[in-house]
Parts: sequence; structure tokens; C-alpha cells
Amino acid sequence: MKPVELAVEKKRDQMVKTAIKTGLTSVETVRLSQELDAMLNVFIPPTPEDQATVFKSVKKK
Repeated sequence: MKPVELAVEKKRDQMVKTAIKTGLTSVETVRLSQELDAMLNVFIPPTPEDQATVFKSVKKK
């Protein structure tokens, strides 16, 4: 497994354990979820479909 994948898995495991201990909506669980989202946004490039969706939503405003 690549270092990036290990980091994502570690953060995911930490989030799941925290959610079990403190609840899905606890401040700590939500914070870890946001950190995981940020990691995934950096490490997984958007697909053309994702880019089209963002463009459509921006164009409507």
C-alpha cells in the first residue's frame, strides 16, 4: 500500500473508532470526517463528470 493510502486508512480508522466512542455527530467525529474529506480531495483528482457538475452549479448562480 502506498504512503498516501496508508494515511487515508489511518484517518478513516481513527474517525470510525471516534464515531463508535463519541457518536456520529460529535465534534471530534465531524472534525475527523472533514480532515478525511480534505485528504481525499487532494489525493483523488476530480473526474470529468465531477468537473461538469461543478461548472453547471456555478453557471446557474
